[in-house]
Amino acid sequence: MKRRDAYDQDTYSDDDLALARPLAQRAVDWGINGSILAIVILTALYALSPVDALPDVIPVAGQVDDLAAILAGGGSVTFLTVLRFLLRSRAGRIGCLAIIVLTSIGAVTVFWALSRLFDSLL
Repeated sequence: MKRRDAYDQDTYSDDDLALARPLAQRAVDWGINGSILAIVILTALYALSPVDALPDVIPVAGQVDDLAAILAGGGSVTFLTVLRFLLRSRAGRIGCLAIIVLTSIGAVTVFWALSRLFDSLL
C-alpha cells in the first residue's frame, strides 16, 4: 500500500500543504521575498531620484549611473531567486554550504598572504 504524506496533492488542500512546509523553509522564503521587494524598491528610488552618485545633468555619466544601479538590482534579484530554488533541495543546501566554506577558506588565505606581503614591505 502506498503511504500518503503531507505533500500528497490528492488528499490535502493547498492550505494544508502550506502548513506542512517546514518552518525553516517558510522563513527562508519570507526573508528572500522581503529582500527582493526591498531591492526592487530601493533600485527604483535610486533610478528615479534626482540625487545620485553622479547627477543626471551630466549627459552620459548620469544615465550610466542609473543603468548600473538597475543592472545591479536586477542581478541581485536574479541571484536571490536562484538561491531560493537551490535552498529547497538538500543537494542545493549542501552545495551552498560548500561554496561558503570554500570561499571563506579562500578569503582567509588571501588575507593571510596580503598581510605577510605588507609585513615584508614595511
